[in-house]
Amino acid sequence: MLGLGALADDHRREPVLNRLQISDRALKWSFLLPSVLILMFLSLYPFLQGIWMSLHQWPLGGGERAFVGTANYAALLGGERFHNALWNTVVFTGVSVTVELILGTALALYLFSLSKRWRPIFRTIFIVPMVVTPIATGLMWRLMLNGRIGVVNYLLYLAGLPIPEWTSSPFMAMFTVIVIDVWQWTPLVIMIVFAGLLSIPESLYEAARVDGAPRWAIFRHITLPGIRYMLAIAAVFRLMRSFRSFDIIWLVTQGGPGTSTEILNVYLYRVAFVFLRGGEAAALGLILLVVTIVTTMGILRAVGVQ
Repeated sequence: MLGLGALADDHRREPVLNRLQISDRALKWSFLLPSVLILMFLSLYPFLQGIWMSLHQWPLGGGERAFVGTANYAALLGGERFHNALWNTVVFTGVSVTVELILGTALALYLFSLSKRWRPIFRTIFIVPMVVTPIATGLMWRLMLNGRIGVVNYLLYLAGLPIPEWTSSPFMAMFTVIVIDVWQWTPLVIMIVFAGLLSIPESLYEAARVDGAPRWAIFRHITLPGIRYMLAIAAVFRLMRSFRSFDIIWLVTQGGPGTSTEILNVYLYRVAFVFLRGGEAAALGLILLVVTIVTTMGILRAVGVQ
């Protein structure tokens, strides 16, 4: 009897999951399935709701909703303001991301060339702009470029240089928001490329130096292939974030002067919350999603990432 009681106690102390005949794969999915279902609902429901809204006349201020098919898409694609916003998005995203990739790669190479003593110091300095929230960044630059109390104009005045119309002319307004975006998000490229540089074996550089290869040849045949995928990742991250830029542009220029800095995301905000046209806003959001996916897939395919 004592032996049977001891066996029963051991059986009771054994975890329930160990007594059930469940495979490891089924056990993993049983834990993951609730989270997967919740994430699918939170992702799919708004997406399907957006598709449904885009096919309807959906006034956000109240009113009758009616099925209009693809009329919202036709109205957007045929509108001059959409074409202007699309062109502004191409200019803003193309210039800012290109400059960030070039400047970020150069600064990552400089950071990689430093000794281990100085790397943490410069890495901290480089990363500071990225940790500032976009709202704080927009307000800070708005004050710095202010015509009366801005420190940038004051320094230019002391240097005897002409003071540009930072947000008053179309060209300078676009230039200003691009500079702010480059200032804030170049550190992301630096950190990603720097991680790629650390993954390149040092033996490759030593062999190239022994063979007497010049620096440009080393960069072209060793460094650049070694960081190619990291550059693609940085480009994808920045493109996805740049397409969704809103806060900095809205705080600094509000899409102006006129519509010279109104990118698609700013135009989407105006269609939804100023014009209160929910159907067109949903259609514009889906168009922006398609543009983002096509662009990122093109970049990944260009560098050989399948």
